Amino acid sequence: MYLKSKWITFLKVKNRILLLFGLFGFFMGIWDIVSLIVYYWGDWNTVIHARSTPESIVMIIIGTAILLYISFSITQIKNAAFYSSYFEGNLYGDITFEELSEVTGYSVNKIKLSMYFLRFVYMKNFSFRKNDSEKYIELQSKTVVCSCRSCGAEIDKKIYFSGICPYCKTSDVFAAVLTDNKIYSIESEYSKEKKSPDYYICKYFNLRKVMFGISLALALSVFLIIGMVLITYIVNYNDHEYLKQELLSGRSYSSYELIKKNMMNTIIFCIFVMFMLFPVMSLSFKKLIQLFAAEKYAEKFVRTSSPFFDVGKSVKNKDNVRKEIKKIRRIIQSRYLRNCSIEKHGKSLKIAFAKKIVKDKCPHCGAPITGAVDEKYVCNFCKNSVMSVIVKK
Repeated sequence: MYLKSKWITFLKVKNRILLLFGLFGFFMGIWDIVSLIVYYWGDWNTVIHARSTPESIVMIIIGTAILLYISFSITQIKNAAFYSSYFEGNLYGDITFEELSEVTGYSVNKIKLSMYFLRFVYMKNFSFRKNDSEKYIELQSKTVVCSCRSCGAEIDKKIYFSGICPYCKTSDVFAAVLTDNKIYSIESEYSKEKKSPDYYICKYFNLRKVMFGISLALALSVFLIIGMVLITYIVNYNDHEYLKQELLSGRSYSSYELIKKNMMNTIIFCIFVMFMLFPVMSLSFKKLIQLFAAEKYAEKFVRTSSPFFDVGKSVKNKDNVRKEIKKIRRIIQSRYLRNCSIEKHGKSLKIAFAKKIVKDKCPHCGAPITGAVDEKYVCNFCKNSVMSVIVKK
């Protein structure tokens, strides 16, 4: 509802295409420079003035610029999706920059700058307002009604956020929200059935752990093997006895100079490969840590007896509450945790469970809304009235 979906889809396709060009330009440029250095080791004048050197440097610069741009674009699209999800779950219609700062962990100034940029490029259906000296975000959505399916009671917005109907004590509550010429509902699925940890972790969770584990193991193995080769060549580079054995070994070496040049070529090549493997290992290790942490939090969520997980109560040292929230936030943004979100209730941040956004469906039976011609729509399936459905084209 708050994303420029078609435009973002186009940008994602564009990013994938640019990624290929960026990687090709960067690695081809690096490879050419390394090849020149290896082949003409010591002859720096030839390396600097080689015909392909300027072209390789330009390819590296352009490739790096493209990769940085793609990284920025991907980050902003993820941020836009996070903010859109947060906006959809809001029933009050306005959100302060301070609230977003606490939820995201970014500074207020960074939030303001980010929101102005996102509204211009990636997002829609909200505007900026000023009340006295305080600026805030005003959503174009309008809360139609908050009610309980079990007993039919209308519920106040603040009470709805508790996830439990104050009259019949069930969690079968929902809010109807109108925005972007469409109606959608926010439903609580907290106690419809006993949840398992799998409900809160991402799909193909075990497969992801295996893939990142294999990636880390392979990269680490190659890194260690090449590291041993590198150390061996560095240690023996000025070892006269080793050089003498190599010269008398019957290989095609005719001088110590050629042997050392070949060793230097191998040293440079090993350093280059290790440099390329390091980010692969770091990323795989980081992802594994996040996956195991997501599994731990999912188990905690299942044991929680309320619709909210209070981080402050689960951490012994109160000074670590912010660190814990930051960790959970990163895992949610990586989409390893699902069916939960960070929300501010009162003066504290909590993890809300099982809040489901249902778009363009009847809030009573879940059937799609079709053929609506005025604001008073009667569901074709359950015959319940769905208020404030406006003309749909």
